[in-house]
Amino acid sequence: MQRLLIDSQPVITIHPVSSRRFLAYLMVSFVVFGALGTTAGATLPMVIRYFQWDYLVAGWLFGASSLGYLIATWLAGRWIPSLGLRRIMALGWVLQALGMGCFGIMPQFGWNICCFAILGLGQGMIEVSINVAVVRLEPGGQGRMMNLVHSGFTIGAILAPFGVATMAARDLAWQWAYGILGGAGLMMFGWTTLNGWLAEQVAETRATEGREPASTFTWWRQPFLIFCCLSIFFYVGAEIGISNWLAEYFVQHHRSTEAFGANMVAIFWIGIFAGRLGLGMGWGSRHLHAMLMVASLLALVSLALAILARSPFLAGCFYLLTGLGYSVTYPCVMSAIGHAYPLQQSQAIGYTSASGGFGVLLFPLMMSILGQELGIQSGFWFYWGLSLAMAGTILLAWKASIKRSENGTLSVS
Repeated sequence: MQRLLIDSQPVITIHPVSSRRFLAYLMVSFVVFGALGTTAGATLPMVIRYFQWDYLVAGWLFGASSLGYLIATWLAGRWIPSLGLRRIMALGWVLQALGMGCFGIMPQFGWNICCFAILGLGQGMIEVSINVAVVRLEPGGQGRMMNLVHSGFTIGAILAPFGVATMAARDLAWQWAYGILGGAGLMMFGWTTLNGWLAEQVAETRATEGREPASTFTWWRQPFLIFCCLSIFFYVGAEIGISNWLAEYFVQHHRSTEAFGANMVAIFWIGIFAGRLGLGMGWGSRHLHAMLMVASLLALVSLALAILARSPFLAGCFYLLTGLGYSVTYPCVMSAIGHAYPLQQSQAIGYTSASGGFGVLLFPLMMSILGQELGIQSGFWFYWGLSLAMAGTILLAWKASIKRSENGTLSVS
């Protein structure tokens, strides 16, 4: 039997078979979620040329998705204690299916920006609900299960761009990718709503929260939470921004084919997958903060070399290393947040996810302006600056964690 823990005290008992099923559901969810989340970037060169959009218009499209994501992450953190994980998950899947399946079927920009906003709402719901579920399943705050589940995201993020590249090489319409993934979202909605064991599992996890009134949680008095939120703010803006614009970067800057550009998105995510899978298997999990600093420095150096590289193949190698450097940031920070604030897990994770929503709303839009006015390479140097800020805030979060430990509060070392 497996017991879920709060403050090192067991509060509920879960049969290991149900626990394994639930973990499998979470893994598959993140595979589909990753494919849904990276298809827009992989198809960007085809989409902007099909609709004859410029970079600024594409930036508004990503901005609409990010705004939906931001709103959903903020609301999901507050709704989970009362509505439960299952309802939030089901709502997230149906919204993603609608946004993905309806994009591109009409040429009007207003229609397509609404589709991306709906897609972002669904992504925010799934992001928060799955992270909360994983934190509640894994005691200790080492982040192994979180990294394992998030490696599922990278599998989808690898497969989708490779699929797009194959379609582009065979001159298939990019709309097929959106339609197929819209159908995958509907299948996940069915799995979420029709499985009785899933309903029992997510109902049990609700017992792990709510022993302290939500009104007593003053996030602005939590330096550790603030610095973690800032690190995710910079990290998500850089990671998703690079993923969204990398295919177009290779097409525009290196004069590569659209298929080659889509494959480079997959290469970037292969690096992220390798890092998350490694930590999920236990490599380096005893020294998370030190590993986070080393990984963020690797991303910083590799991204600079990738931008400077003249060869598209050499640049692809450095983007692989950049992905490896980014790999552990999000799942490890989320795991640390969930275990540092066990009485307000969904709120704390919701605040942190919303910080990422702010980043992915603000920074890709700024990138589109820079790319339009100064060239796409200038926009990627902007992402390098975000990576530098991310490394700085991770260091400050580490120091805040040490101070929490000295004060006798929960710390994840």
